Amino acid sequence: MLLKNTLKSAAVVLRTWTAFSGSPCGRVTAGRPQCRLGAWSHSVRSHENFTSQSVRQYAQAVRKKQEFQSQLQDLSPSMLKPEYASVPLAHTVDDVVKKLLSLELASHSEKLRLKKEQLVAKVRRDENDRSSPEVKIAILTAQIRNFQEHLQKHPKDKANKRWMLMSIDQRSKMLKVLRKTHYDAFEKVCQELGISYTFPPEYYRRATRRWLAKKALCIKVFKEVQKQKAEQRNKMTRRVALCGSVSQLPFVRSIQIKRIRRADKALVDNPKLIDMSNPVTHQPAAGSYGTNVQTGEWSTGLCSCCSDLLVCGLGFLCPIALGCYTANKYGENACLACVPGGMAAMRTHMRLTYGIQGTICNDALMTCCCGIFETCRMAREIRIRNGEA
Repeated sequence: MLLKNTLKSAAVVLRTWTAFSGSPCGRVTAGRPQCRLGAWSHSVRSHENFTSQSVRQYAQAVRKKQEFQSQLQDLSPSMLKPEYASVPLAHTVDDVVKKLLSLELASHSEKLRLKKEQLVAKVRRDENDRSSPEVKIAILTAQIRNFQEHLQKHPKDKANKRWMLMSIDQRSKMLKVLRKTHYDAFEKVCQELGISYTFPPEYYRRATRRWLAKKALCIKVFKEVQKQKAEQRNKMTRRVALCGSVSQLPFVRSIQIKRIRRADKALVDNPKLIDMSNPVTHQPAAGSYGTNVQTGEWSTGLCSCCSDLLVCGLGFLCPIALGCYTANKYGENACLACVPGGMAAMRTHMRLTYGIQGTICNDALMTCCCGIFETCRMAREIRIRNGEA
C-alpha cells in the first residue's frame, strides 16, 4: 500500500513539472518558469482528473468443487431402522414416534451400517455368511465410499485419507485372490458393487546410478560364483576320470565333503599318486561288489614301521588313540575305532575306494590278528594319499 501511494505521488509531481515546463509556460526569469493563470488551472484540473480515477478490479475465475454423490442418498428418510422393520406395531404409531424409529433422525453411523447390510445382502453366499471374501469386500467398499465422501468436504484430513488408501489396498489384494480362485464370484462382486477392476501395473523401477552400480556388482558376483562352481565341477570330473567313478557305491555316498576336498588337494599337489597303469574300466552293479577287479597295492608293507615313526609310535603307545585318529582322518566318526568290527569295515571301504586288491575275509583276519600293525598301515596309507607323509 505504501509503495502504491508513493508511485501515485511521483506521477502527480511528474505531471505538474511537465505542466510548468510545457508550452503554456512563458519565458524563464531567474531560473524559474513564468506561467499564465490558465495553464496553472489546466494543470490543476488534470491533476484532479488523475487522482479521481477509480482502480480497476479484474474478475477471477472461481473453481467449483466437483460434486460427489453420496452413497446414502438412496436411503429414504421414511425407511424404518433394521431393528424396527420387523415389528408390526412400528407401522401404526403416530408421526412423531415414526420419525424416531425411521432414518429421518438417524445418525450417519446408523445409515452407514444399514448401507453395509444392503451391500452384503447382494453378494453373500447364504443368509448366515459373514466371513467370506465377498462379504469383506462389500464392507470395505462401503467404508471406502464413506471416506471419499468425507474427503470431498475435508480435503486436508490426512488421517482419513491414510485409512482410505489402506482400505483400497486391502480390497485390491482380496479382489486379486478372489479373481484367481473363484472367477465367477469375482465377476458377480464387481457387477453388484459397481467396482471397476484394473490390472496392477508392471514392475517398474527408476534406473538411478546407484541402482545400476548395485546391479552391475551383483551380476559380477554372480558370474564369479558360477565360475568357481564350474571349476569345482571340472575338478570333480577330472578326479573321477582319473581315479575311476566310485560315486555309485553306497559306501562312498556317506563320505564327508571334507575328505573329498582333501583327496582333490592331494591329487593336484602330488600327480604321481595317480596310477594310470590299471584304470578301472568296469563299474559294479547293484548287489555285485565282488565283481569289481581290484589290482592296486598298499603303499607300504605291514611291518614298514620306519616309514612313518609318528604313526607307529602312537600305535604302540595307545592303539585306541591311533584308531580314532585314523577314522577321523578318513572322514568318519572317531568313535568308529571303539566299535567291534569298525576297523575291519573301514579297511574294506578304504580298499574299495583306493582300488586295492583283497577280500572281506582277508580284511577281517588282518584287523583281528594284526590289529596294531594293520591300523598303522591304514593310517600311513591315508597320510600318503592326503600328501601329509
